[in-house]
Amino acid sequence: MSLPVSRRALLLGVPATAAVLASPSLLTSASAQSPHQSPIDIRTGHAVTRPGLPALHVHYPTSLALKIRYESRDAGQPGGCEHRTAEETILAEIPAGAAWVTVGGVRYDLVNFHFHTRSEHRLNGHQYALEQHFVHSGPNGEKLVVALFITPGGHGGTLQDKVLATVPEECDEDVDLGRVNLATALPHDLSTYRYDGSLTTAPYSEPVSWFVLAHHREILPVSLNHFQSRFPDGDSRALQPLNGRTVKYRPQH
Repeated sequence: MSLPVSRRALLLGVPATAAVLASPSLLTSASAQSPHQSPIDIRTGHAVTRPGLPALHVHYPTSLALKIRYESRDAGQPGGCEHRTAEETILAEIPAGAAWVTVGGVRYDLVNFHFHTRSEHRLNGHQYALEQHFVHSGPNGEKLVVALFITPGGHGGTLQDKVLATVPEECDEDVDLGRVNLATALPHDLSTYRYDGSLTTAPYSEPVSWFVLAHHREILPVSLNHFQSRFPDGDSRALQPLNGRTVKYRPQH
């Protein structure tokens, strides 16, 4: 079920008429002609600052039992575990009700987080080494994704370092990370670039409310290298046209 037009307009600062036009329940052939697909290149000089948009409130636990797995998309394909596609990743499923965000008083439960290399979104044309997606689901199945850019250069000790240092191979068993501090997964600065888009893997469903964090996270180079060794050809989707959409910037320091 898609996000109600009024709520999407509130989250993303989209005029009600534009939100209606972006609704797949109201568009069929027109959406194919002018899709709101992701990822995009976010141009900060063109983003409209909207401090009045509802703040992003994060409710992630300080202790959560977590496992990660290799998310394979090659079932039934020739080559078995050696056949990889650009849509495969490392994924952690979150137990129901364990973590969530609220925006405008609405709760969106964290379903999973996963990674793409190199980054799917770009900022002023710059492509980061890694991008982490925190996928949330609203009360009617609405999708809200928080995206975090990741670069090498940190001192270790982050959740991302712990996850990426133990990346399993395709067809390996899940890796048990024990209990992790999910509350530290996102930066303190929650300023976001917001826009109306889609999933970046099949079936590329619309609409998805994207909250791309302006502040990135640094990790140990060895952690990044370990992840990239599993995906030497990358696992990110190509940039998609903006198609008249406006990106909104919501400062939240």
